Amino acid sequence: MRKYTFLAIGALFVLLTLGGVAYAAGEGGGASQAKVDINTATVDELQSVPGLDQELAQNIIDYREANGPFSSVDDLTSVEGIDNEKLDAMRDQITVGEMPGPEPMGPQQGPGSQPMGEPMPGESPPAGY
Repeated sequence: MRKYTFLAIGALFVLLTLGGVAYAAGEGGGASQAKVDINTATVDELQSVPGLDQELAQNIIDYREANGPFSSVDDLTSVEGIDNEKLDAMRDQITVGEMPGPEPMGPQQGPGSQPMGEPMPGESPPAGY
């Protein structure tokens, strides 16, 4: 009977150890968390980044509103309270999303529009055309 008790305790120990390792892997190693876009994030979203408290998050938003969107994560060193060391600590959790491209120049032509001077379908061209 003692022999089976030791086997049961040993098996329980092994299962708990493996379960703990699997749980720890799921917490940090297995699932990757989405990066926070510093050009669109709110104060609350920025605070989810380790190392960013409410004051620094607000500084980022204030800087963004005064100077326009960040072109690179490295631009954060221009924000009051963020130095290279702090930036390096959070670099893996932040990103700069795609910037919208410039709008095309010139008049917008909708469906069925004709260039100026061209006759519409079914019209005859003006005299001297």
